[in-house]
Amino acid sequence: MKTWIVVVNRCEAKIFVSDRRGNKGGDVQFVEKLENPRGRLKAIDIDADRPGFMPSSNIYGGRLAKKQSPPERISEMFAKKVAARLEEARLKNAFQDLVLIAPPAFLGKVRQNFSRGLRECILKEIPKDITQTATGFDLKERIWPEEQARIEI
Repeated sequence: MKTWIVVVNRCEAKIFVSDRRGNKGGDVQFVEKLENPRGRLKAIDIDADRPGFMPSSNIYGGRLAKKQSPPERISEMFAKKVAARLEEARLKNAFQDLVLIAPPAFLGKVRQNFSRGLRECILKEIPKDITQTATGFDLKERIWPEEQARIEI
C-alpha cells in the first residue's frame, strides 16, 4: 500500500512516497517538488494594487472585489495547484493514503481545495512547517514514531 507524504508551505511542496505494511511505515523516498517562488515575496513586491471592480446584476453600479492581501492570493493559488496535482495522482492510483504536513493556516487552504475522494485518502495531518528540514528518515520518525520505539527496545 503506497502512502504519499506531502510536506508543503506557501513556497514549496515536497512529495515523498512510503510503502506501508499495516501500521508500519516503510522506507520514505523523495518523488517530486513543486515550487512557488512568488510565495517568498512580500506584499509590496507583488503587484499590490487596489481591489478591482466587479459589475453586479443585483446591486446598482456593482461592487468592489473582496479585499485580499497579495500574499494570501498567491498562497491560495499555490494551494489550488498542489490540490490539483494530488487529485491527478489519486486518479492515476499513485497512492492509497495521504499524509499532509503543513503550517496550520496553509493546511486549511490546501484541504479546502480537495475533492471528496482526496479527503477520504487522508491518513494523517501534522500542522507544522518542516519543508526546510524534511528528509526521508525524519518524516518516517515523525509519522510513525511507535515503530522507531519498538526497534530501539
